[in-house]
Amino acid sequence: MFACAEDFWVPHPLAEKIISSIQFSMRMNKKTVAPCILVTAPGGAGKTALIDELRNRNSSFAHKLIFVTMHQSPNGYSLRDLILVEMGLGVGRRARQGENLTPLMQHMIKSENIRGIVIDEVHDALTLTEHQQRINLSLLKNLSGSTYGLSVFAFGVPLADKALRCDPQLARRYAVRSLTEWKNGKEFRSFVGTYITMLPLKKPTNFKDQRLFLSIMDAAQGITDNIVKILQSSAMMAIIDGSECITHRHIENINEIMSEFNFTLRDAEPEASLAS
Repeated sequence: MFACAEDFWVPHPLAEKIISSIQFSMRMNKKTVAPCILVTAPGGAGKTALIDELRNRNSSFAHKLIFVTMHQSPNGYSLRDLILVEMGLGVGRRARQGENLTPLMQHMIKSENIRGIVIDEVHDALTLTEHQQRINLSLLKNLSGSTYGLSVFAFGVPLADKALRCDPQLARRYAVRSLTEWKNGKEFRSFVGTYITMLPLKKPTNFKDQRLFLSIMDAAQGITDNIVKILQSSAMMAIIDGSECITHRHIENINEIMSEFNFTLRDAEPEASLAS
């Protein structure tokens, strides 16, 4: 039963298109400014799952990515510090004293064939004090410039786009992609159907029942995280009650069922929210 609660990746067109765009960007070389992408997503849209999938695929990529997360750095590291740590250069005395680490970074980028950097929760780097914002914006420009030549793939909440575009140079450098809420259509039904078939249920769910898909959509409000929790909870209950497939009864009682497994549904965020 607990296998139903394990998270796994289900490919879907929007996410796969973003991954393809990232790979394409890293294959473009001899650019004065490396191509960059900002991926915006409200909470629960699958941003973290997409980054985890990028990590999983990174070992097979010809050009490598490094990953940093701005959100609640436990050591109080700056964006620059986080990048140095990820490159294995550490945040030692030389870095703290402002020694020029550019040659070391350039060597690491070349020797490890690093062509891109994924920065998660980038909005945290852009919503600090005005002085810190200027430092981070300058660093973002330098990373994709001729000195390092890294494509920057920034992930954040929708307002990260507005914060990034405060700097005209950065606004021109970043293509913006968005992970949006699902609509009840072919892609949604394919995602749900694929997810269900990967759950350890002994009987098939009736995928011809369009009302079942609509009920899942309504309960989830189109939010990926909600969809996954609904399917996981329903599958666990289906094993417990012996039905071994997801039915209308499970979806109609989803709040009660989810509470049994300590899951909760999240509400759709207001467009202006910066919460992750």
